Amino acid sequence: MRKKIKSPAISVVMPVFNMENYISEAMESIINQTFVDFEFIIIDDASTDNTKNIIDSYKDSRILRINNNIKKGNHISRNLALEICKGKYVCMMDADDISCLDRLEKQYVFMENNLKYAVAGTDIHIIFENNFQTTFQYLRDEREVKVHLLQDNVCSHPSLILRKDFLHKYNIKYDEEYYYSADYNLLLDISKVGNITNIPEFLLFYRKHPEQISSKKLNYQKMYRNQIQLKQLSNFKVRPSIDEFNVHQHLMNELPLSKRQLDIAERWCNKLLTKNHKLKIYDQDYLYIFLRECLLKTIHIAQYIT
Repeated sequence: MRKKIKSPAISVVMPVFNMENYISEAMESIINQTFVDFEFIIIDDASTDNTKNIIDSYKDSRILRINNNIKKGNHISRNLALEICKGKYVCMMDADDISCLDRLEKQYVFMENNLKYAVAGTDIHIIFENNFQTTFQYLRDEREVKVHLLQDNVCSHPSLILRKDFLHKYNIKYDEEYYYSADYNLLLDISKVGNITNIPEFLLFYRKHPEQISSKKLNYQKMYRNQIQLKQLSNFKVRPSIDEFNVHQHLMNELPLSKRQLDIAERWCNKLLTKNHKLKIYDQDYLYIFLRECLLKTIHIAQYIT
């Protein structure tokens, strides 16, 4: 009888560029998982420090090394991995973070038992440079998650597990047009055809340091995030005026509103609610709560500043 090659249950995807100080902890947190049926795809994005040598020092057969000859960027590297990965599920990982040792096991069990979700993130521990730690809990309800995507990302990207067949079915991948915020746009594309949630467990240690993309490229990240926020207005089939356009940016980014802008903002929020009631894109109750909270935050910030 002919033997068949069995595909792994999970493909762990981790791009890396110049992370010699953190890569060992990240790799070992995956290699030593309680769940063992995975492949570990590491894309070295033309590192110039000792990262490549550290990767090569690990001889685990589950590791697949890919070396980019020139620096291509985080999300281009992830797209490359998505094309070749063999797992039923794809788990994201960053080279400066640490996965809890039961992360893959718990995410695998969750996805097997909750078929309505295309993607699931987790709560995270945040590690700062001085080793101070705090925690962050994400939204759970898929209806609330979808609404909050109007404003920003709703998951910790390196904590994600995704159904590979879902990504292939809808031809979803990272849109490189949004370079430093392609992870945000990925979830937005998924939310149009599938459900997103976060598992209520802390399964990732997320490191904050000056060398990470969210620190070094913060202004670019904000620019791309604003573009993603504004393109979602097409969902409501509205063509905002210049004033409405500016007010929407203030609401989504929690910036203070003038008295005149506040009047426009109230009318704008009601316009979005009226359109949504007709089009049924978002859960109406969650959308109302979300817009009301955005409005109240901007009012509070304006009062604090004045």
